[in-house]
Amino acid sequence: MRWMHWLPGALLFTAPLALAQTPAAASPRSFTANLVTIFKGGKESSTRQRIAVRGDMMHFRSGDEPMGILLDFGQEKVWMLIPQEKMAIESKLTRSLNFPLSLVLTDASGNPCGKEPTLTCTREGEEPISGRPTVKWRIVHTSKDKKTRTETAWVDPKLGTVVRHATEDGGAMELRDLQEGPVEEALVQFPAGFVTVDEKNLRHEDEPKPAPKPKKKDTAPGKKP
Repeated sequence: MRWMHWLPGALLFTAPLALAQTPAAASPRSFTANLVTIFKGGKESSTRQRIAVRGDMMHFRSGDEPMGILLDFGQEKVWMLIPQEKMAIESKLTRSLNFPLSLVLTDASGNPCGKEPTLTCTREGEEPISGRPTVKWRIVHTSKDKKTRTETAWVDPKLGTVVRHATEDGGAMELRDLQEGPVEEALVQFPAGFVTVDEKNLRHEDEPKPAPKPKKKDTAPGKKP
């Protein structure tokens, strides 16, 4: 998803007994939080980033962006919203270490990798984050050339939400000031009046490729008289 290249690199309570329960078992998850990017060395980004979650829908906004990004984890879709043109650029939501927002919400098992074949998640026990219990997961990405990359995620088992995501180089993303409670439906709905544009169309991937030019035949040099 090339239009997401500007997104930050890596990327979130209950009594201890809740760690054995499935996320959001009692009611649909619904919360808001600040998303903080931590660079290698511990310096934090000054850009204000906010997320709002209702069920399988998540709205992300960074800085002064008018609308930001909308993600549907149930239908595996993601839209970049461009309000000036009332346009939404749509892509398939694929869980990837290169797009940390795709890992924020987990399935009912609490596994942040979902069914993505390039990712392997291994549960590594329980560990408190900011004084609240979480389940720690090791995430391994295997590329086509069999190279691996390992990162770590801490999942809030009640909300099925990654509250901290750390990279190998010391960078991280954390959810802070997490506030459980009702989230306005309009905030996580596809905006009315917007036109959907498939990302493939923007890259002209759906257009037929031009036919290859015929190769010139090699001609033998003329014989000298």
